[in-house]
Amino acid sequence: MRNMIERKGRPRLAWLLLLAAFAMVLAVACGGDDDDDDAGGGEVTYGKAGFKTVEIASGQPIKIGYSGPLSGDLKGIGEPIQKAVELAAKDKTIKGRTIQVIGKDDLCSADGGASAATQLLQEGVVAVVGPVCSGAVVAAQPQYEAAGITHVSPSSTAHKPTYPDRGQVFQTFLRTTYSDDIQGPAQAKFAYKTLGAKTAYIVYDTDAYGTGLRDAFKTAYEKEGGKILGSEGYEKKQTDFKAVVTNIKNAKPDLVYFAGFYSEATPFIKQLRAEMKDVKFLGGDGVKNDEFIKGAGADAEGAYLSLPSPVYTGEAYKTFGDLFEKETGIKRDASPFVAEAYDAATVIIRALEKVAEEKDGKLVIDLKKLNEEIRKTELDGASGKIKFDARGENVGGATPVSLFQVKNGAFEEIKQ
Repeated sequence: MRNMIERKGRPRLAWLLLLAAFAMVLAVACGGDDDDDDAGGGEVTYGKAGFKTVEIASGQPIKIGYSGPLSGDLKGIGEPIQKAVELAAKDKTIKGRTIQVIGKDDLCSADGGASAATQLLQEGVVAVVGPVCSGAVVAAQPQYEAAGITHVSPSSTAHKPTYPDRGQVFQTFLRTTYSDDIQGPAQAKFAYKTLGAKTAYIVYDTDAYGTGLRDAFKTAYEKEGGKILGSEGYEKKQTDFKAVVTNIKNAKPDLVYFAGFYSEATPFIKQLRAEMKDVKFLGGDGVKNDEFIKGAGADAEGAYLSLPSPVYTGEAYKTFGDLFEKETGIKRDASPFVAEAYDAATVIIRALEKVAEEKDGKLVIDLKKLNEEIRKTELDGASGKIKFDARGENVGGATPVSLFQVKNGAFEEIKQ
């Protein structure tokens, strides 16, 4: 009798085990939350986001946050971007409510990004434009995710925000710019094939932006056939690069590749040119700013810079640029990412228009619905077409990398 029971029970047990295994596979795939296919064909697994429903009392504005460098050496990046966000929100109302932009200074640093996130959450924002800098993004992502607050960066280009160390993608992070996974290889190809630089020396900011761009360039440059002769990191606010320049001079590279911001690139290139007048200099979006030309003067001449975006053209950009210059008194191209910031704020505002509901005199916003609406938004924006993939990457642009050279004190586009 015992043997008969065992034989009858085994098929059922095997079937139950098979179902359990299948359930485990589903659990891993879903990650406890929404799951979608990546643009690259892989699976994207989200972590748990703390979405909730918020209520805004009668007569109170809808608060959108902004996180960026608003003081110090990099305010030349952060302030124009904030003005673009404010311009997008100006005179906009949603069900009779005005939109208030609350800016917090994150100093373009990890500690500052975390602190600004804490302050913005305490202010009761329903979404955030920023952080501007990748180091601040990486530090702030866990807080925004836990609070269920979607944040759209107009300028964070590092690999890590969309491929975090934890594995699970942050559901609440998106960007309207493009990743250094695109910018780095484009720079490497330009350096090796167009400039004919067979050897390079890398100088990089040790934050998430600098190290990410360094890695993207190095990998692609070596694949092109180039040789890296050296690589040295520096901390923000460093002004003395004499030892680094000495090492570069001894290595005799064809090109110096700089992965960082204009605040450090300015003293660096002045010291570099004092010792090496003719070595080629190539930097990224963190350097491509009018402040670099103002600070470096004649030493900036001949420098090559890139932006992870197309050269802005079209009626939408012209309309935005004309309005931006009129309202702010700042040139539309004086600092990068103002168009992307305007678009990031516009994406958030349009999503709010669709999900905000009036109930019993209060404005009710479901943060999960807001996130979903932002993610599925497609926009023909000032910076070009905006469309997000499952990781939060902007996959709308067809030609996302532009190159420039400083000539006669201005950035001149390089036609390729």
